[in-house]
Amino acid sequence: MNLNILKKSSIIKLDKRDNDKRGSIISICDSTTNNVSIITSNKNTLRSNHYHKKDWHLIYVLSGCFYYFYKKIKSKNVKKIIVNKEQCVFTPALEIHATYFPIKTKLIVISKNKRDQINYEKDTVRVNFINKENLNKYINA
Repeated sequence: MNLNILKKSSIIKLDKRDNDKRGSIISICDSTTNNVSIITSNKNTLRSNHYHKKDWHLIYVLSGCFYYFYKKIKSKNVKKIIVNKEQCVFTPALEIHATYFPIKTKLIVISKNKRDQINYEKDTVRVNFINKENLNKYINA
């Protein structure tokens, strides 16, 4: 799947590439990337609240789950996805996104661009999107 052509956040269907008596192999990403990170988020924490000018990323849940909120930059229409263990969500460039972790959660994040601080900050625009004051409104929407 060419991730560069996807235009909105969505759960990505992952297929078992191999499955035999030894176990299985599931490919998370077959696109060219420059970073793979493991992120642990504690219970009741918010992350993200930004968008990327050119970068995209995949978030695969190793354990736990999270609420993923997203919208187009100029839109007021906020969408929500609940991402569970062993699911993967794609985030395209130019889409505001935020994450809320109701329980301790461990993720693998795969990014198109390098994630050193200089490159990350050049590509990231921070916004006040989901916060403690409006979180319940969007969770219950």
